[in-house]
Parts: sequence; C-alpha cells; structure tokens
Amino acid sequence: MLENSEGIFYINPALHNNKIMKIEILKPEQRERILSELIGRFGFDKKVFDSFEFYKTKDSVYACSKGAIELAKGIAGVQDLGFAFARFGANLKITTNIVQIIGRLAEKNFIALNSREARQFIAGEDINLEKEQTNATNGFVIARFGNDNFGVGFLRSLNLKNLLPGAKKLPTFNF
Repeated sequence: MLENSEGIFYINPALHNNKIMKIEILKPEQRERILSELIGRFGFDKKVFDSFEFYKTKDSVYACSKGAIELAKGIAGVQDLGFAFARFGANLKITTNIVQIIGRLAEKNFIALNSREARQFIAGEDINLEKEQTNATNGFVIARFGNDNFGVGFLRSLNLKNLLPGAKKLPTFNF
C-alpha cells in the first residue's frame, strides 16, 4: 500500500487485475455529511459509527475498524480493507453488508415484513406490501423480518423494489 500526503492510498495493482485501486480517507466534513444523511434517514444513533473509519473510492464508501488503515500501511500485499458501506448515486445507498451489521439499530425507514413477504424478499422478488408502513417513507428502506435485517429496498407507496445483490438471494421452498 502506498500513501501520499493528501490521505490518498494506492492498493497493490497486481492484486486488482493490474489496476491501481485508489482509496481516499474521508475528510471530517465528508464523513459528517454521509453520516448525517444516514442518521437522518434511518434514525441511527451517531455513536454507532464511532468504531468505524471510512475511506472512499470512485463511487463507494468503505468502512473498517478504527486503526485498520494505519495498520495496513505497514503490511505488504493488502488486497482490500474493510467492507462496502455505501454507494454514491442520486442518493446515498447503504449496502446489504452494513444493514446486516447495524440495521437492527435503525429506528425508522425499515419495513417489517410478514413471513410471505420475507420469503419473497430473500428470493429477490419485488413486493406489493399488504398495508401502509407507518415507520417508513418513500426512498431507501431496510427490509426486516423479526430480528433479521435482510437488506435494502426502495419503497414507493406500497411497492418495495428489492435491491438485494444476486449473491445474497436464496431460493425459497414451500414445505
């Protein structure tokens, strides 16, 4: 891992299909803007993010344990650091990874699925919800069944568009 004076790192290109992977530690104002958006949308307590350090690539934000970036500087051959946290687009979209780690702490903008809807969601299907959700507004939401947080969906009225990545979808069976 190589570093320059502006907090920009380059991960070994031989480990990324001969492409140099450029990562940049988030500046305090960038971190604050991203976390404010997530706190505002999902009602997370700001303290939830205290144990994370964040960096960005071209279109994503990654999270790792505090101190991991400094530790990785001295290790040859680092391939990746942490996990995908959010992606930039018209709106910031949190990833399934982070939803499954801290989604249970969301106080708003989650959809409580019934068992039929939960099976549909983990199979990758979009869902026509049976009733209006009182704790969710249109936009990105967390899909939840009981204590399990499956991933992110996009709510528009009673329609929940499934945004679960293909590798996380599971076939469902009726017994």
